[in-house]
Amino acid sequence: MDIKTFLDNIHEHVCCPVCMTRFTNPKQLPCLHSFCLHCLQRIQQASRIVDSISCPECRRDFRIPGNGDLNAFPTNFRVNSLLDALPVTECNTSGIKCGNCEKTSGESAYCFTCCSFWCGDCLPLHNGLRSNKEHHVLALKDFRDEDFESILNQPTLCGKHEKKKLKFFCQECKIAICNACALTDHEGHAKIVLEDAAKERKSIVNAAIESKKRRAQEKMTRTATIDENCVSIQEQAARVKSDVQQFADSFIAAIEAQKNHIFDEVENKVRESLQLLGEQRHEIEEDVKMQETEIEKTEMIVKRSTNAQIMQPHEFMDKIIQEEAEDHSVNSDFEHVMAFVFKGNDKLFDDLKCQHIGCFESFITKTIPKDSSAEGKGIREGTVGLKAEIIVTTRNSQKEQCYQEDDGVTLEIKTREGRDSAIKPQIQDNKDGTYKINYFPKEIGTCQASVKVNGEHVRGSPFGVQVKLRQFRSVLSFGQEGSDAGMLLKPWGVAVNDKDEIAVSEVGNHRVQIFAGNGTHIRSFGIKGNQQGEFDFPVGIAFHNDKIVVADANNNRVQVFSDEGHYLNQLGNPHGLSIDSDGNIIVADRGNKLIKIFSLDGRFLHSIGNEGSFIFSFHCIQHDNFLIVSDRGAHCIKVFNREGEFLYKFGNKGKGNGEFNNHGFLSMDRAGHLLVCDESNHRVQVFKLSGEFVTNFGVCGIKARAFNRPLSLAVLSDGKVIVTEFQNN
Repeated sequence: MDIKTFLDNIHEHVCCPVCMTRFTNPKQLPCLHSFCLHCLQRIQQASRIVDSISCPECRRDFRIPGNGDLNAFPTNFRVNSLLDALPVTECNTSGIKCGNCEKTSGESAYCFTCCSFWCGDCLPLHNGLRSNKEHHVLALKDFRDEDFESILNQPTLCGKHEKKKLKFFCQECKIAICNACALTDHEGHAKIVLEDAAKERKSIVNAAIESKKRRAQEKMTRTATIDENCVSIQEQAARVKSDVQQFADSFIAAIEAQKNHIFDEVENKVRESLQLLGEQRHEIEEDVKMQETEIEKTEMIVKRSTNAQIMQPHEFMDKIIQEEAEDHSVNSDFEHVMAFVFKGNDKLFDDLKCQHIGCFESFITKTIPKDSSAEGKGIREGTVGLKAEIIVTTRNSQKEQCYQEDDGVTLEIKTREGRDSAIKPQIQDNKDGTYKINYFPKEIGTCQASVKVNGEHVRGSPFGVQVKLRQFRSVLSFGQEGSDAGMLLKPWGVAVNDKDEIAVSEVGNHRVQIFAGNGTHIRSFGIKGNQQGEFDFPVGIAFHNDKIVVADANNNRVQVFSDEGHYLNQLGNPHGLSIDSDGNIIVADRGNKLIKIFSLDGRFLHSIGNEGSFIFSFHCIQHDNFLIVSDRGAHCIKVFNREGEFLYKFGNKGKGNGEFNNHGFLSMDRAGHLLVCDESNHRVQVFKLSGEFVTNFGVCGIKARAFNRPLSLAVLSDGKVIVTEFQNN
């Protein structure tokens, strides 16, 4: 930060966090937080604890040195230097009090030797003294940046002997002292020059810092190893589940086969029984028709005959009477119907309950497990798609290569022979694990094949490589409409740092809020306005190491803050923004329809695109050697290389897979897939970097798995995706 920016924000550093006014006798606690001495005294009196005090900032308790005198805590000389420089920044508004007559004047000078201010009336008196002839005096109106730095870096004065500089360090009392202190209070004590003591102290501290850095780096290396182990464990677990599933499927398939065999037997027996019953039914129906004819004929004879005729012998009626006298009970065969039952193999069922289909074993290993079906980089490094390489071997050994597509996986087939590399071999897949190799028209051999996926050997057949798509499900939501801490009003941009803290920009509340990864509110900063640290419609947001970068849309600027929310500097004319791998800021300049690259200190580096390249450049991110741009006006994604050369685009307006309707911010997930907020379609779409659609998640609504205008997204270290919902707050 330059000195001018620092002085513009000096008030933030000279106000006590307790009384909110300028420091008076600032004392520094062991936690490095500073407070006025009288503020600490009031806190001590309120607590009624004599020998310890609680820090108002971090709430840690500290024992008071000596006999409980808070004055024993070290003075914050840095704050005192800032207080000395503060009047210079205010001279144009309130004037400066003279160190001699204490009269306030706007026309003053500063003596760098006396370390005091002099008004115009007293300055001739100061300069008239012979002892002051060598003093360096400068009028405030002539101050330059280096003069301000000189005030901030002035030697520290003794608190006991006014105007005396601290020159020695008492090795017995462990404090810095002046010449007068050395001759009085510290006479006979071992003393060394303060500069030498500070140099030795700095050397020790720097050595300790380097040691801590090494230990921190070692721990980071261990965490990387742990991450690799986590990925390996997940891969092993997935492989075990797959093996169990395959075994269980085989077991189920065998049972299914036996079930189908019994079903076939049942169906055959049913057909036989139904056929027999059908034949019996037909016989009965024919017999009934014959009897109905005989009944009709007999009724006609009875109706048309006289009594005498009826009593005469009649062969047909005699037959009817004789048949009726006989036993005509229904055939008992019709009462016996075929019955079906299933007798299960109870012994097999009991054995299945008592036995297990297998067992799961785990053991501790001192090395990272490598016995996996595919060795790769897990999700630590993003890859776009899969590349499978099939190695075939002939009699000789050298050259290469042809390519073949198989189920969406690129198969790179490398032959090893000694022919002219300009002549490409033709390789025919025999679909049985072998390949026939030809140099047209002559066949030179048939070979077996092994396979690599992303450069790593895969055990077993190479021809069934399948990739399971990532599944997205809602795991957490936080925030509700409002302006209190933790509440949201029209959240727009979102970013995540390496501590999994989530920064959200709110265009409704004109502020930035910081949340923990579990949604707990940590802090917020910003109000509506156009001054430094104020916002008017903050949109894009990004983390840059320990800084937060915010696109302040209606103020046409990008503001840079510390991670605590303190204003640092500003640049640009933004909408969406991101940070590239070099630490530069990528700004989507919608007004000029360009992508602009700035350094963190605000220097313009270069731009991407020319007239007609974009309709509404909304957001741009970098991945590997690609710059990926969300052109909201053209409803598509445009891809450039780092030099700004246009490569390709994908997408158009619509509601289908791979189509957009007012799409917003972009992000890359841990698997190397591009995530796009498809705002007016109320979903997030996932693509390979080539533009191939992978999947999407979200529907329009207010429930957990639904979105209402998703605008921005970011990815946590565990792969979870954070999405801001503009309408659902």
